[in-house]
Amino acid sequence: MNTITVPFYDDELYVVEHNNEPYVPMKPIVEGMGMDWASQYTKIKQRFSTCVVNITMQLPGDKQHRDVVCLALRKLVGWLATINPSRVKASIRDKVIRYQNECDDALYEYWTKGIAVNPRKRSVMEDLNQACAELKRDKQIASVFGTGLNEWKKVKPEHEIKINNLAAQAADLFLDFVWAEIGKGKTTRTE
Repeated sequence: MNTITVPFYDDELYVVEHNNEPYVPMKPIVEGMGMDWASQYTKIKQRFSTCVVNITMQLPGDKQHRDVVCLALRKLVGWLATINPSRVKASIRDKVIRYQNECDDALYEYWTKGIAVNPRKRSVMEDLNQACAELKRDKQIASVFGTGLNEWKKVKPEHEIKINNLAAQAADLFLDFVWAEIGKGKTTRTE
């Protein structure tokens, strides 16, 4: 069973595949938000009963396998919408509100424009363009000033690594777009 870590603002979420669908272990999220697990578990079971499963797994940092209550990732936004920000820890209240607002905006964009664009993913292309521009600039400087050729030999690999990493991220962005356009289950992603 694969467990992946997904960045969630400054935190990390865990995602596990179950029956070809991503699921999220809920207890770490609930407790991380400073809420009572028992009451949230009751709410999750009642409201999302068809999308809740118990998966025996070992979470990162745990020393043993346990039954973990997981919610289908596609329902996480719905659950977050049920959270009253005044009932979470003050230290993460702004983060919860920000995420709820982002979800609301994405849903509005999807309903009104037919597509919602993740602004954080768009920045990958901007970073790639910037990295290519820096590579071109440094190459021109090295060719104008013959003395810069040795320095160029030092910085060129750094530019190439940065560009290759950003190109890989851009490829992932493109695959995400393709998956969204053709529907789930019609492509296979291999790593």
